[in-house]
Amino acid sequence: MSVIYCHNVAVVGGGISGLACARRLSQQGVRVTIFEAAPVLGGQIRTATVAGHLVDMGAEAVHTAAPGMSALISELGLADELITSNPSISWLWTERGLRRLPAGVGPSGPQRLLPILNSRMMSIGGLIRAGLEPLVPRRDIGSDIAVGEFVSQRFGCQVVERFVDPVLGSLHSGDVNRLSLRATAPDLAAVADARSSVILKRRGRQNGPTMSFATWVNGLTTLVERLSADTRIEVRTSTSIDSVTPMSDGRYEIRSTDGLVTRADAVVLAVPTRIAAELIRPFSQNAAEMLGHVRYASVATAVVAYPRALITKVRALTGTGLLVPSSRHRLLKAATFLSTKWPHLIDPTYALVRFSSGRVGEQEIDNLDDAALVARLHNDMQDATGITVKPTEYHVQRWPAAIPQLEVGHLELVAKIRANLESHPGLTLAGASYDGLGIAACVRSGERAALSCLAVPSQPSG
Repeated sequence: MSVIYCHNVAVVGGGISGLACARRLSQQGVRVTIFEAAPVLGGQIRTATVAGHLVDMGAEAVHTAAPGMSALISELGLADELITSNPSISWLWTERGLRRLPAGVGPSGPQRLLPILNSRMMSIGGLIRAGLEPLVPRRDIGSDIAVGEFVSQRFGCQVVERFVDPVLGSLHSGDVNRLSLRATAPDLAAVADARSSVILKRRGRQNGPTMSFATWVNGLTTLVERLSADTRIEVRTSTSIDSVTPMSDGRYEIRSTDGLVTRADAVVLAVPTRIAAELIRPFSQNAAEMLGHVRYASVATAVVAYPRALITKVRALTGTGLLVPSSRHRLLKAATFLSTKWPHLIDPTYALVRFSSGRVGEQEIDNLDDAALVARLHNDMQDATGITVKPTEYHVQRWPAAIPQLEVGHLELVAKIRANLESHPGLTLAGASYDGLGIAACVRSGERAALSCLAVPSQPSG
């Protein structure tokens, strides 16, 4: 007897992961319904107008060189509309003032030592320790290790404090001494597993693909709109889910806050762990408890407009942004100089700057209203760059409990959760909370969830 596979899927969560999943399912003829609690789709993609320009208040760019991303952009017909960021320098705010981020330094540390030497950002002892990396005995990292611990073992603590913390720590709004090497720096984990030298291994890859970041004139909502343009997908915004219940026939019953009941062959929970935990707790207590182990950071983004005529002598604004190590104990985590970084945001009247704030465990941003938050961030910017003129316009976007902390053991934890849910075929998890930050990672997570759904046999409607 032939098996008819899944033809009706409920996707809970209309962020990038949920949208990518729904699109792939719809392409295979599956009937899909997206439930999104917010009034709009996109998750942490949101645009606002500041000084007449559309700017992104959440995710800011797509990494076009990430696996599968270029193909998806072409498939959506968006390749010709891409705007690539301008190449320029980034700054680190050190105890000695602003210093250029050395070439070859990425989120997981340096690829080359000479730029570090020329940066004059490390002590002689720190430089000697970093230079010994090829000679340092390779240690087995076991199932996982913190990024900070691994890089400190290989290069010394100064590389962690002065480069990995402000770059990777800022990206994840987290503590590099708790973030998972395997989840947040898989390239380093591969080097560790091979018992190789980080520097020597990376030296052989210097001619590989470069990091390329891009957006569109109307921001990343362009991607959201194109992903959700499939008219075969039913979208129900401003609709939360009260319960997901496994049925005796193998299907699922979804009760939503609009009073409707939906039955589906499969359910994709493309939502943060705390929401997924509450939905599955009635029938999978163990998985729900494990989901509760993932911590989150609350963050806030503010885009401000400075009068360009009054800041022409601020040298820092010739770069694309600055990063702030956690050791500076500032509210400002990073600043992106949008009018330098993006060609379409160049403006003769205003210079647009995007401030990022919020780290795991911090609550200070919650105690400040928007005006006070912008004032504090501007003061940090003034201390870092010397800018004295105040912004004439701003927009603030708060993201409470938004950034999942992929801490040591994260991949193993997620694998255990998914194994626990195997007793409920057709119930799938997707999104940044499980499979990593960034638009490309979310797309891959959503598409993997779609493949999982397609393997679920369809049940006859009753």
